[in-house]
Amino acid sequence: MARVAYLTGRSFAGAPFAPGEVHPLEEKSRELIAAAGAKRGMAFEVKYWDENLAGFDAAVIRSCWDYHLRPQHFIETLEAHERAGVRVFNPPAVVRWNSRKTYLKDLGAAAIETVWVERADARTVAQAFDALDASEIVVKPQIGAGSVETVRLKRNAWSEADLIAGPQGAAMIQPFLRAIETEGERSLFWFGGVYSHAVRKVPKGGDWRANIPGETRFVVEAPPAAAMEAAEAARARAPGDLLYVRIDLVLGDDGAWRVIEIEAIEPYLFLDFAPEGADVFAGAIARVLGV
Repeated sequence: MARVAYLTGRSFAGAPFAPGEVHPLEEKSRELIAAAGAKRGMAFEVKYWDENLAGFDAAVIRSCWDYHLRPQHFIETLEAHERAGVRVFNPPAVVRWNSRKTYLKDLGAAAIETVWVERADARTVAQAFDALDASEIVVKPQIGAGSVETVRLKRNAWSEADLIAGPQGAAMIQPFLRAIETEGERSLFWFGGVYSHAVRKVPKGGDWRANIPGETRFVVEAPPAAAMEAAEAARARAPGDLLYVRIDLVLGDDGAWRVIEIEAIEPYLFLDFAPEGADVFAGAIARVLGV
């Protein structure tokens, strides 16, 4: 039986986790993955990402939702696990690539248009409105999680004071895509290069953020063909050794789908909505480990 560490964080939003515990939102996925793994000769055990993994054959990054607080230490710890003989998925090199949103530069025309700045101040934001020819923009950090330090601004209706809630370091500025409020955001999943499932995330009425637990509506449905094509175009430009990847897209104001994020570190897999994906996920790990 191959031993696989199911990596999680020590805390989330300040709330600590006991050894062997995962966030409640992750519990169902963990159960499904453990069951699918057992059928393939793999035993999954929950471990903190920064503890000793001696005796494990591999480690899968899962609910490490505190890594953004120590991103460099996180990557260095994963590298140390690999030097100790534990295969890490996704590999540390992928984590390093994916940890800063500048990876969008690698994705070509499929990616949402973005202005990159070292600091989002009144001058750079004003210039971004013109560069993007946008009536509304979103300003967010190049390294971040969820919607932390993310602000939405309307042309001629914002002030420098609005930026206090925005990113305090390197930032990215993108046009606000209106379809996020109605169509929502599409998340497409591939495991071991095999397409698994897709989820449409619809914000509650009046909101524009599609990742708020308890408020966002999730629907499992096949993506439009054009969305799949855009996602595949982006995936072709991403690192080739992705055991798992989630690609998020939003319909642009011009009718074209745009990739707004690739999550290859610790994506929420939505297996509680698409339980069949657990078999695809476990199968991808089993093939790599040869079990």
